[in-house]
Amino acid sequence: MDAWLALIAEHRAKNDIEQARQTYERFLAVFPQAADVWVDYLAMELDMNNFPEAELIFNKSLMSTLNVNLWTKYLDYIRRRNDLNDSTGNARQTVSRAYEFVIDNIGLDKDSGKIWAEYIQFIKFGPGTVGGSQWQDQQKMDQLRKAYQRAICVPIANVNTLWKEYDQFEMGLNKLTGRKYLAEKSASYMSAKSAYTALENITRGLQRTTLPRLPPAPGFDGDQEYMEQVELWKKWIDWEKSDPLDLKDDKDQPGMYQKRVVYVYNQALMALRFWPEMWVDAAQWCFDNNIRAKDGGSAGLDFLLRGIEANPESVLLALKHADYIESTYPIEENDESKIARGKAVRAPYDKVLDTLYGIVKGLKERETAELARIEEAAKSSGETPTNKSEEEDEDEDEAGSSDKRGKETRTNDQIRAIKQGYAAQTQLLSRTISFVWIALIRAMRRIQGKGKPNTEMGGMRQAFQDARHRGRLTSDVYSAVAQLEWTIYKDPAGGKIFDRGAKLFPEDENFTLENIKYLHSRDDYTNARVLFETVVNRLTQKPELVHKAKPLYAYFHKYESQFGELAQIAKLEKRMAELFPEDPKLAQFSARYSSDKFDPIAARIIVSPATQLRPKVLVPSIEQGTSLQNSPRPPPFASRVSPAPQFQPATNSPKRPLPADDFDEPPRKIQRNELGEFQRGASPLKGAAGRRLDQQRRLQGQSAASYTAAPAPIARDITFLLSQIPRAEFYDFHRFNPARMTNLLRDTPIPDYQVWKNTRPSPDYPGPYGSYQSRDSPAPAGRPLSPYLGGGRAPPTSGAPYRQSPMRPGSSGSYEPPPAVYAPPPQASYGHPPPVQYEGGAGAAWPPYPPPPVAQQGYGAPPPPQLGYGQAPPPPPAQGGYPRYPPAPY
Repeated sequence: MDAWLALIAEHRAKNDIEQARQTYERFLAVFPQAADVWVDYLAMELDMNNFPEAELIFNKSLMSTLNVNLWTKYLDYIRRRNDLNDSTGNARQTVSRAYEFVIDNIGLDKDSGKIWAEYIQFIKFGPGTVGGSQWQDQQKMDQLRKAYQRAICVPIANVNTLWKEYDQFEMGLNKLTGRKYLAEKSASYMSAKSAYTALENITRGLQRTTLPRLPPAPGFDGDQEYMEQVELWKKWIDWEKSDPLDLKDDKDQPGMYQKRVVYVYNQALMALRFWPEMWVDAAQWCFDNNIRAKDGGSAGLDFLLRGIEANPESVLLALKHADYIESTYPIEENDESKIARGKAVRAPYDKVLDTLYGIVKGLKERETAELARIEEAAKSSGETPTNKSEEEDEDEDEAGSSDKRGKETRTNDQIRAIKQGYAAQTQLLSRTISFVWIALIRAMRRIQGKGKPNTEMGGMRQAFQDARHRGRLTSDVYSAVAQLEWTIYKDPAGGKIFDRGAKLFPEDENFTLENIKYLHSRDDYTNARVLFETVVNRLTQKPELVHKAKPLYAYFHKYESQFGELAQIAKLEKRMAELFPEDPKLAQFSARYSSDKFDPIAARIIVSPATQLRPKVLVPSIEQGTSLQNSPRPPPFASRVSPAPQFQPATNSPKRPLPADDFDEPPRKIQRNELGEFQRGASPLKGAAGRRLDQQRRLQGQSAASYTAAPAPIARDITFLLSQIPRAEFYDFHRFNPARMTNLLRDTPIPDYQVWKNTRPSPDYPGPYGSYQSRDSPAPAGRPLSPYLGGGRAPPTSGAPYRQSPMRPGSSGSYEPPPAVYAPPPQASYGHPPPVQYEGGAGAAWPPYPPPPVAQQGYGAPPPPQLGYGQAPPPPPAQGGYPRYPPAPY
């Protein structure tokens, strides 16, 4: 491709028009749908005013190349050659017919919006007045309405602009009838508008080139990019097949659905000309929907013929074409009909075989040329001996001997690499040719039967004879023909074909395997064993061929396991163990009793469902914090080093976790508005966070309203207990029974923390605010009580509202009391008011007080003893301490 384009550019740069014209013709014979090259060729002729040559180019290219750019050049040429100022009106009529012709062929392209807009402008500037009463005015109005109504139904870029113009056009004529027309086409317009948006998304990244490239071999440069383009074209085709414009039942546009699908197939095949699967896909869709070509023939057959012309080496297209002929050719029960049908079916096979044999010949010629070039280069690099003394010659020989050997080694390596590369390509072609012959032999058997060579009704045997004469066959052809002879006709010729193949392919393990199966089907067990021993002995004598004997041993071992004696099985397994020591012996033993569908040895029998069928519980490990799932996980919960029990972190939620207790962490601030009032913070699920969470749920297969149930959290006390127990590798004391310990933890009733907290008894010292003893504080004894009367705190004055109260923790912009200072209390009776009252949010510090002793009052400790009726309360605490509770029993 690049060489062609460079040669054309070279001729045009030298202004060698004749050579450039010849090169264009040769190029376009190979790439007949290269629209960009057609446009360049046309521009060259039009620049020199060669109108007959330009019209010849249009005749060759327009109908086969449905390209917007090329058809736009055709419109430009028609308008150039026809002056619209012609008084007779013939020129305008010619241009109008050209517009109709272009729109009928490419008006449904998503890039044809410019042509639609120009066509409407052409009608607007025509004779007549929109809204007039003359016949010419009415004709112009009808033409404009028809053009608008057609344009707004096509998904093009400017469909919205055309709809607005159409709205103004209808409403400017008559609002009553205008609303009627607009209502009728509104649904089609909305479908076209949304379809264009969807089409732009589908084709994003698609390269609509008209210069096709050969598909790179799998694993080589450009392979992935080429396949991406193939997938994008398939998506566009599938989108058109889904009928997003609801055209199947549209009576106003009959056949438009089929026309759009065929059009997008043609567009795809401009870029994927050398991709046979696309040609076959297009042909099959046309066959299934009974699509007819413009000449009345089958559109599917037209796709197949064009595909074979572009890819004559494609086996897929040849087989599809032959299959179509065989299935559609008239069937008659006479020899003349069978002969004619056989010739018709054989034609695609012969054509592809000729192409493949030609490629093999070309490979051999290139291999010979490359080997000759390397040998010639090696000879020219060597030094020619001159008239020198014998001593000088000996010195030079000793010095250059190593260099000469190195050059010879490199030359031999190059020659070996070239031969191996061409041998691999030739082997691939040979196998391809062989399977094409097999397909032809089977087709001729279906049409003409076994046949007789060298007659018009040659049938299967004539095709096999032709294959042997042309050569390049693998053992697959002999095996397939022999099986046809024996399986269908029970003819002994099948054995003769196997004997002939055994002489041609003595080291082919696959052919030998089929031969052994054939002998077993004839109950010829003796010859089957002799053939097996002969071939495996031949293969095992060469170390590089030992691996070929493995499928033969596997088949014979399976056969002996089913129908042979145990002694023969043991001998065979011993030989296999010596030849293939890397294979596990258990696998050989298991192969005796297994089949392709079931292996009784590998089957795991369920003896105890309670032990063997326990479901896996995805619980995070205490000793290993790694995730058990192959999915993104939030970071592990960082617990604080504290004897206080820890809460399990919340799962499956982007919200901030609630603090474990009122005093474990500082309280969160609440926002205030300009009036100083509290306002609720925005939910973290709103905005980008909520969208990300919803996207994650969708990717994980969850709907927006469904959540994955989190595992039941472990009780807080158990979590605390487990956090205190040392890890297993550091624990060297008495070992508990794990099963009993698990049962104990499982069966022990542990109340929920909130339930336990709500059921706590009332505080010891009554007061309006109570005590902090009942709160779950990190300190064992809680916070110290107020030293004033009643054990409570003095209420704030009326001038200190609650929002501004210093007693409310975390209030923004309010008084924050200094930390408590423990000191001997002042000389004041217990219960007197504090020396300074809270006024407007200002207050004094708490009076000094000694720190309380440690009390065993926390979560898990028993409640204080209840006072019976008539019992005296405990004495008030003495200065300097709190009353101690009796020690909690453990």
